[in-house]
Amino acid sequence: MGYTKRIGKSLIYRITVSLTFIIAILVTVLILSNVYSLEVIKTNMINACQSQLSIYLSSIQGNFTEASRDLNEISVKFIENAINYGNESELNRYFLATELRDVLTTKIMTGDSKDGLFVLKPSDDLLLVQFSNRIYANERTQLTDYLNSENAFSDSNTNGRWIIKRIHGRIYLVKSFVVYDFLIGAVIKADSLLSFIAKDPYSETMYVLTNNSGEILSRSVSSFLQDEEGFISNDKNIIENYKSKYFIVSTDVPEINGRFSCIIERKNVFSGLNLIQWVIIFLGIISVFAIPFVVFYLFESIVKPVQQLIIAAREVEKGNWDYNVTVKKAPIEFAKLNESFSSMVREIKTLKIDSYEEKIERQKAELKYLQMQIRPHFFLNILTTISSLTYQGRDAEIRQLIEYLSRHLRYMFRGGLALVPLVEEIEHVKNYIRLQEIKFPNNIFHMIEIEPGTYECLLPQFIIRTFVENCFKHALSVDKILSILIKTEIISESEGKYLRIIIEDNGDGFPKDIIETINNNSLEDEIENGTKIGIVNIKKTLFLLYKKSDLLRISNCEPSGARVEISVPFERKESDALSSCG
Repeated sequence: MGYTKRIGKSLIYRITVSLTFIIAILVTVLILSNVYSLEVIKTNMINACQSQLSIYLSSIQGNFTEASRDLNEISVKFIENAINYGNESELNRYFLATELRDVLTTKIMTGDSKDGLFVLKPSDDLLLVQFSNRIYANERTQLTDYLNSENAFSDSNTNGRWIIKRIHGRIYLVKSFVVYDFLIGAVIKADSLLSFIAKDPYSETMYVLTNNSGEILSRSVSSFLQDEEGFISNDKNIIENYKSKYFIVSTDVPEINGRFSCIIERKNVFSGLNLIQWVIIFLGIISVFAIPFVVFYLFESIVKPVQQLIIAAREVEKGNWDYNVTVKKAPIEFAKLNESFSSMVREIKTLKIDSYEEKIERQKAELKYLQMQIRPHFFLNILTTISSLTYQGRDAEIRQLIEYLSRHLRYMFRGGLALVPLVEEIEHVKNYIRLQEIKFPNNIFHMIEIEPGTYECLLPQFIIRTFVENCFKHALSVDKILSILIKTEIISESEGKYLRIIIEDNGDGFPKDIIETINNNSLEDEIENGTKIGIVNIKKTLFLLYKKSDLLRISNCEPSGARVEISVPFERKESDALSSCG
């Protein structure tokens, strides 16, 4: 039972089952698709034909519309001349006829929609006619004879339809109407309506224009259906069976009360079905024999590299950091995965070493940080001051001094590298300054400007106090008042918002070598003199907490004094990474 469970959970088993299932579904889909492929192909063919018919019909109707518009423009423009034509002199009638002929010529030359325009007035023996280049010489003679006959007037109409005229075996579409004894009309050669369709004798698709009786007016392939008149007289848009040979898709042409049809031979529509059937059979047979080979290939290409990677992971878990994954002829993806795995193991190994070294470095920094806060001289001076005040009977000042000292000690023993809110550090600094003011009365001036919204920002403990203490150590003198300025501001950088703390005094400033040493991002331990060691420890502390070496900058003020700029990430509560520093 356990072995069966292991087999069921194995990757190769799941791949085999999944592959078989997919192939079975694929073959089933192919078989089912063959059942309804006839309907799908027919539907696609009909949709394609209807779409193409719509495009071609729009062009045909555009020709009819443009020709009708030209006729209307001619009739409107010359209606006054037509009224007065019979009363004009012969010379004026000549000029009018010439002007009208020029208009007909312009309309023929500037448009491709019609093959002829004519103006006819039998009573005055007036016949003005212009033909396009699609009308050959013999056709022009035949059309002129028709216009000179009585049939031209009898064929005119006012219902907007084009009439179909067969003249000497050729079919023309004529539209004409009478304006004050003038017959104005246009002629379109039936074959011209389909001239924009490429006439390929080997084309599988044919287009036919017929009248309402099914008589062929024009065809895209001249050799097609020479003897098959009347087969499109059906009023249906789709004729699926014409002698079991054709598919016919038709649409109405209202201008001539006719039909425009797309015709495709059935054998051309379904020529690919036999091929599909053979493909289905071939795929079914191939699938049965291909599954074992595919499974074996997948095992060598996927399963085996995965197994090797699992073995490597177990070895690393046991502590064997130098174990290498070796898979011959592995795919590129697995080769990259193995390389990434090896790189990850090396990084973890290095990280563990770095983490251990960082822990040691942090312990050293905490020790130095604590040592930096325990200043025997400061406390001895405070005790001496208290002793001196006892002899003077200044009990109130003694009690105040002891209270300040107790606050100072309580804040000191919170622990090293702790993160505290800015408001607590500022209160500690104020308390420290009060201790110094008791010792040096009327000799200290300080000003603290805290930007609103920054009181809860977290920063390392003693970071401000350390530099304030340096102000008293290096800038305090008996001949002038010590001035200390502390202010904060919020700045924005690419990494996010930072709290900047600025501390200034009016002393002699920093020596140039100290400014250069601190500002060049050096974190060396070789600085042991009292002037630098406190600042270097602060710089190291900032680096341990925030992993940036440019958070502390020192400079000198003009005309004199020292300036310190400290930047810490603006955070209102401790993150997991920073809280571990306490």
